[in-house]
Amino acid sequence: MFTAMDTDNSGAITFDELKAGLRRYGSTLRDTEIKALMDAADIDNSGTIDYGEFIAATVHLNKLEREEHLIAAFQYFDKDGSGYITVDELQQACVEHNMTDVLLEDIIREVDQDNDGRIDYAEFVDMMKKGNGWIGRQTMRNSMNVSMKDAHSSQ
Repeated sequence: MFTAMDTDNSGAITFDELKAGLRRYGSTLRDTEIKALMDAADIDNSGTIDYGEFIAATVHLNKLEREEHLIAAFQYFDKDGSGYITVDELQQACVEHNMTDVLLEDIIREVDQDNDGRIDYAEFVDMMKKGNGWIGRQTMRNSMNVSMKDAHSSQ
């Protein structure tokens, strides 16, 4: 993507190259938004984005996107918006996805680090970042993946 945007092969992307490159990739950002993006990525204030700055900005944007997905997934389970996922909310998600063989108390017990009987956002993120783990984690991850697919397909 960097090479495609760096049309003059200078090793740096100018504002005009960034604007044209983003348009080619389907972006509808306004010039002011592109300028803000350029300013944020141009760490050394050279007026251009070099490859290292481009990579740093891309990594940062990917991290923000992952965070948005985690928030959406947590909110999917946190039906009442309390900031916690409860056994009842897990039960509701299981019913919605015809998951009858799930031991919800085990999921809560495995993920609930402060032993308050519910899962807060930090505990949820920790569980999701650990990846492969206990059966409860896998069950909840699988349920979240199914839920997110359903959420995206219904939009």
